[in-house]
Amino acid sequence: MKNKSWIIILIMGIALAISLAYSIWMSQRASNVGESTVTTTSIIEMTATTATIKNTLTGTGNVAYREKEEVQNQNSTNTQEQENNEGPNDVVEENIERTYQITLTIEDKDLEKAKIGQEVEISIKKEEESLNYLGEVTNITENTNNHSTLNIEITNPDDKIEENMSATCTVIIEKAENVVALPVEAIQRNDQNEPFVDVVQADGTTKSVVIETGISDDYYVEITSGLSVGDRVQIVKSTTTVVNENERNKNMTSER
Repeated sequence: MKNKSWIIILIMGIALAISLAYSIWMSQRASNVGESTVTTTSIIEMTATTATIKNTLTGTGNVAYREKEEVQNQNSTNTQEQENNEGPNDVVEENIERTYQITLTIEDKDLEKAKIGQEVEISIKKEEESLNYLGEVTNITENTNNHSTLNIEITNPDDKIEENMSATCTVIIEKAENVVALPVEAIQRNDQNEPFVDVVQADGTTKSVVIETGISDDYYVEITSGLSVGDRVQIVKSTTTVVNENERNKNMTSER
């Protein structure tokens, strides 16, 4: 008898779960009634221009003061002292060269991009003033903890620099100056994975032109072949959104 009671309870529980699941499904289905997707297509036109494109590594570090002491011993003989039977006079000339260096930490995956001698743009915030300097990568140290370091020497220091200042360093990995360029989003790929653009013709139609590209940054791509400054290109952008017809009709009614 007890076994029959447990079977009845089990059957009732299964029936209740099925009923609840069905109710949820119907509720979701009802809420989706009246929804539709709307696709908006827009044509964007861009013009090839000249730009300076930089591929960079960026990081921060603190300014450290260094002194290079160059001591030159110069033995010179004073003619007058020789006439007075005095010994030679040893002249010691000291030149102290002041340098400012910054140690920049980079990830090991970027290590192969860094080279000694690369130009560095340095920005330092001092109170309300922004100080800008140039630097050069003088040493590269590879570490074993997935991070390596670059030693950067400021090449045009002045008396405004102080030790322990925080500096933002932009290492120029490669740079192309005054080259033909297009925004990154203007470049498309064909079935052969070749870069191409849709060039606007004189009659307003477009023609697909395969191009060759050089370096790029977050904004522009260098065009090494296929386009000239002033050429216009088009891209087509499509945006799909879900519209609830009931809500839209309600808004239209309220506007009236």
